[in-house]
Amino acid sequence: MSSPTPTIAIFYAFAANLGIAAAKTFAAFWTGSGSLLAEAIHSFADCGNQVLLLIGMKRSEKIATRKHPMGFGRESYIWSMMVAFTLFSVGGVFSIYEGWLRYTHPHTVENEGAALLVLLIALGMEYFSLKKALAVIQPEKGARSLWQWFKETQSSELMVVTGEDLAALAGLGIALVMLGLTMITGNTAYDAAGSMLIGVLLITVAVVVGTEVHSLLLGEAAVDISDNV
Repeated sequence: MSSPTPTIAIFYAFAANLGIAAAKTFAAFWTGSGSLLAEAIHSFADCGNQVLLLIGMKRSEKIATRKHPMGFGRESYIWSMMVAFTLFSVGGVFSIYEGWLRYTHPHTVENEGAALLVLLIALGMEYFSLKKALAVIQPEKGARSLWQWFKETQSSELMVVTGEDLAALAGLGIALVMLGLTMITGNTAYDAAGSMLIGVLLITVAVVVGTEVHSLLLGEAAVDISDNV
């Protein structure tokens, strides 16, 4: 049986994020939750990112030409860098803006139970997506820690998908905690703060991923995984 490919990991992530984004959007407008809206934006941004990754992978497979004798292999890195920028601008900055807007102009959060249910379902779907991504990277990762693999891998697409999945799980955790605090205290400032924290999380992930992809663009040397097994 053949091992999973990066394309499969991206398709799993896209399918999960599309369903999650639709559910979060419906719940965000129904409940008025800023944290849920930030998470919906995050999921839609991730869907767009996965499309960019697929485009980058396809273009990197083009055969070398007279004008480009070295081939197009590094084009996937360029598209991965675009993903990092999208995660920063669309996901991070807008979530912080939306959170600040809701903090300065509070909105009542309604039907919190339904919002929590959507977040829990999304948590399960994101975990499934992450599990598939981890299965794909395992042959390459070997005995290395996930962080060590992240720092040394040449697979920018898998790096981005795994980073997005981890950020999504962390973001959902933040949204659950902040929405729970809003339910307990009745103070919508917690929900607004959750949106801003999710934004900070996304910007942090975007910077880390962007830094690693930039290193790959500059020709970072490959690491022999046999040294780490």
